[in-house]
Amino acid sequence: MSSEKMANESLQGQELFVECIKTCCGDIQALQSLFEETPGNEQDKKSILEQSFRDTLHSVLVSGSLNNTDRTQLVNLSIAAAQGGICYFTVPFILLGDIFDCSTLDVCEEVFGFVESLVATWTSKEFYSSGKILLLRMCNDLLRRLSSAQNTVFCGRIQLFLAQLFPLSEKSALNLMSHFNLENITAYNKEAGKNESLESNDEAMDIDTGTDVKPGPPIDYNLYHKLWSIQDAFRQPIDSFSSDFWKAFTANIQEILQAFSSFKLEDTSDHAIGSSQKRPKKQRHASTAEYSESHYFAKFLTSEKLMNLQLQDSHFRRHILIQLLVLFQYLTTDTKFKTSAQVLPDSGSQWVKDTTEEVYKLIEETPPKGKKFAAYIRKMLQQETSWIAWKNDGCPSFEKHSLSNKDLTPISTKDHIGDRADSPTIDMGNAELSRLWNLGSDNLEACKQKSRNFTPDLKQFLEEPIEQADPEAKIEADFKLISNPNFTWRALRLLSQGSSHFFQNTTASIKQIPEFLEQVMIQTGKDFQNGTT
Repeated sequence: MSSEKMANESLQGQELFVECIKTCCGDIQALQSLFEETPGNEQDKKSILEQSFRDTLHSVLVSGSLNNTDRTQLVNLSIAAAQGGICYFTVPFILLGDIFDCSTLDVCEEVFGFVESLVATWTSKEFYSSGKILLLRMCNDLLRRLSSAQNTVFCGRIQLFLAQLFPLSEKSALNLMSHFNLENITAYNKEAGKNESLESNDEAMDIDTGTDVKPGPPIDYNLYHKLWSIQDAFRQPIDSFSSDFWKAFTANIQEILQAFSSFKLEDTSDHAIGSSQKRPKKQRHASTAEYSESHYFAKFLTSEKLMNLQLQDSHFRRHILIQLLVLFQYLTTDTKFKTSAQVLPDSGSQWVKDTTEEVYKLIEETPPKGKKFAAYIRKMLQQETSWIAWKNDGCPSFEKHSLSNKDLTPISTKDHIGDRADSPTIDMGNAELSRLWNLGSDNLEACKQKSRNFTPDLKQFLEEPIEQADPEAKIEADFKLISNPNFTWRALRLLSQGSSHFFQNTTASIKQIPEFLEQVMIQTGKDFQNGTT
């Protein structure tokens, strides 16, 4: 068959597939029937169907007749076709890439919600192995188009999606060398009286909050400069190990914390005001909305004119205090990529410890729900230590694979765990059970040994507890063997088999086990002396 004829047949088959995709309305059966009826080998037909999907998408994108529902239906059809074995598993990812490349950011955000809903599909074996790189490239292309300041939420959704898609030990998603983001520079006015570079229009800084703002403390340029200069330490924590930088940094922190401590924030929530002084319902809803929306600011403005307002903002205060806690943890935690010189002196470590408690105290005093928020931050940073230890170990995989027979090493029954220093001790939840379990490396074989098949002599077994029962011995009850549950259990079993005093024909109420046991042992001991037992 000539190449020209093959090309014509391929073109005709592609046109049939395109028409079927447009008219089948998501019915995979019609598309599958056409695939089986089309002549040619399977690989060629899959390639034709892939191009048919792209041509269908291109034609409707150009015509502008495709809405978001049609886009998702087309991708769903390609997913069903891939699962049915009539097209490649990469086709849905290629279609999504074309949709994002040809759509505005608003449309991309809506379509991405559809992508998020199919995480279970993308992580299945066939789709994940075929399209993980395509999905990663698609998400990175989206992130390059987005602004980290204006599209913060969308950027966060993409990062969370990638975290769900890839395993935690995926090397491409880890900062293995512990590099810092040095490009995150905070611009602020570094010379007193010169604010034009930050805000050209003075009227733009006149903010109407809609509420009466409590006058804050007088703000001078010195405090403003110190507040924003510490961002350099957050951006590059390694500089803190320099003695000169550390001296200036600690002085700035002390003054900032003093300013926070001297100006307390009031809790204006309903439960703090009291039921008799509750605000109107409309005002409470407005306050709640403002509180929720304020979470989405990626960075704060650095104008001097905003300092009074920022010091009265609980989010701003928490932002600074949490940054301090993160930095303090880095400075005092052993990390793999720290050099021997990057260690704080004893005085610096003590200062960090004392200042950390001071910071937590300020967080607890910052409304709303300061104590609950501080407890959450403390727990979060404690969990971060596990992450640091994991990275120090080279980020080993969390997946556990079953051992094959070749990996299993036979253990000798003569080998006791207590004799091996490198063998872990198994905790059974009870001290005596743990001791018994760890006597041998193979307990099933150890139980079969003849040396374990024995019964103690009753006379020798009761000799010591009978001596302890003598009042002249003056042994306290807590130190007697009958107070030991392990001894009591053994003694009851032996006495039930070797003492005639164990089973008594009496209607008296049952005594406490130690008292009953002591009485039976004394009577049995008398029998031993008289030679009747």
